[in-house]
Amino acid sequence: MNTIGQTFFRRFYKIMTSASMFIALTTPLTPNLLQAADAAPVQSAPASLKAGDQYGGGKVVCLFQPGEAGYVSGQTHGLIAATADIGEGVMWAKAVKLCQDYRGGGFSDWRLPSKEELNRLYKNNALIGGFKERHFYWSGSESDKNDAWDQSFRTGISNLGYKLDNNYVRAVRAF
Repeated sequence: MNTIGQTFFRRFYKIMTSASMFIALTTPLTPNLLQAADAAPVQSAPASLKAGDQYGGGKVVCLFQPGEAGYVSGQTHGLIAATADIGEGVMWAKAVKLCQDYRGGGFSDWRLPSKEELNRLYKNNALIGGFKERHFYWSGSESDKNDAWDQSFRTGISNLGYKLDNNYVRAVRAF
């Protein structure tokens, strides 16, 4: 590319970045509809469950504790991850659709994990198993119309990923 073309693209990129930042800072954020725990599950699980156990179509990631969304005193509820990745090298919109269409264990309430839930998957990846350690996984937590949070399963670093990037997908559901 010649110098004029490079100059044009640098200026265009700078303008677009500034415009995107302005829109992101001035647009009110709406709640992420993909994040669960709005409605607590009805049926309690066995009290003997622990992280890594097979249950509810996947593996238990964690049990909800007092003060966390989904916690019900005297009952056992938590988060389950699919036993394997349901997508690899897919854009964010396809990741959302893959989770919505997933029917592991006969359940239909699978979704992308929130940013915080994805971090729990990372921390318990040895108990859950099957993650690609050199790759990023999508979360359902959006920043704006162009970006969503993802996390490296090599370093544990969470950052904003461009929704057109290709990442791995692991579905979760609450129980």
